[in-house]
Amino acid sequence: MANPHAADTPHWEAAFEHYYQDHVEIALEAAAENGIGEGADFLKWYRVIEAEAITRRKSQMVQLSPWLSLEFVAEELMGLEVELAQWALGACEEVATRLGWDHSVSTLLTILAEETDGPWASNPYGYCVSKDSYEKICLPNYLLDDPTEFSQAVAHEYAHVISTNVADEYAPRWVEEAISVLVERKFDPDIWKQFADSRATWLTESDLESVLTDRTDDLNRKDEIWRAYQQAGWIGKYLAHLKSEASLGEFLAEIANEIPKTNILRSLLRQYRTDSALRQVYGISKKELFDRAYDWMCEQSEPSL
Repeated sequence: MANPHAADTPHWEAAFEHYYQDHVEIALEAAAENGIGEGADFLKWYRVIEAEAITRRKSQMVQLSPWLSLEFVAEELMGLEVELAQWALGACEEVATRLGWDHSVSTLLTILAEETDGPWASNPYGYCVSKDSYEKICLPNYLLDDPTEFSQAVAHEYAHVISTNVADEYAPRWVEEAISVLVERKFDPDIWKQFADSRATWLTESDLESVLTDRTDDLNRKDEIWRAYQQAGWIGKYLAHLKSEASLGEFLAEIANEIPKTNILRSLLRQYRTDSALRQVYGISKKELFDRAYDWMCEQSEPSL
C-alpha cells in the first residue's frame, strides 16, 4: 500500500506516526481530530486506520510460527481458528518455497472485523503495509467464506512481504504485482482473450505502472485496474517460464544490489535498477520483456480464473 508521506501532510503527521507503529487506536484519534482534509483527500486513509482500529479493539493475537502472527475477532471466526491457521501458514510456506524466501521478516496477518467490510472499504481485497516492527497483511472478513479465495489472498499479500524486503522497496509496482498475481494463481480467461484479441489492450511499462499506482476514482476504473493486475501476472508468468519461479527472488535481490561494481555499471550504462536487474538475470530489456511476454501469452491455452 502506498506511503502517503510524499504528500504535504503536516496535520496528519501524528496519525501516520502512530499508524506505522501499529498503535492504530491512537492513530484513529489523531486522524479524527485532524479531519479528512479539504476535498476529502484523506478519506481513504481514514477508512484504513478506522478499520484496523475497530479490529484491534475486539481482537486477539496468536503466534502461529516464529515469523507469523494472526490477529482476529474470535466470535467472527465461526470456530475456524485451527483451519484458518492452517490455511494461512500453508499459503505462506508455499509462496516462500516457490520464491526461495526464508521467512526472515516478522509478519502480522490481520482478519479485519466484519463490520469494516463494505462498499466504502479503501482496500476491498486486502493489502500489505510495512509497519515499524513487522509487515502487516490486512484481509477483509468475507474471505473466510471461501478457503481457496482466502489462501489466494494470503499468497498474494505475502508475496508483497517478500518483494518489499528482498528488493529493499526499490521494485516498481508492476514488478511486485507480477510476482503477487503469479503466486496467487488467479488468471482471468476473459482478460486473456481481450489481450489476445487486441495488442492495444497490452500496456507499456510506464502505462502499466501508472494504472497500478494511480488509484484515484478506482471504483470507476475497476475493469482497467483488474486488467492491469492481470497483465502484470502474465509478465511474472513469462519471467518464471524463462528460468524458474525462484529466479524471481534473484531478480528482486538484483534490483536491491548495492555492490559498488553493480552501481558503477548502472551509472555507465545509464540503467535504472529494474532494467539492470532484468539484463543481469534474464538477459533482456524492459521493452523486450513486455513484447515477448505478450507474444508468449498469446501462444498459451486459455487459463482458468
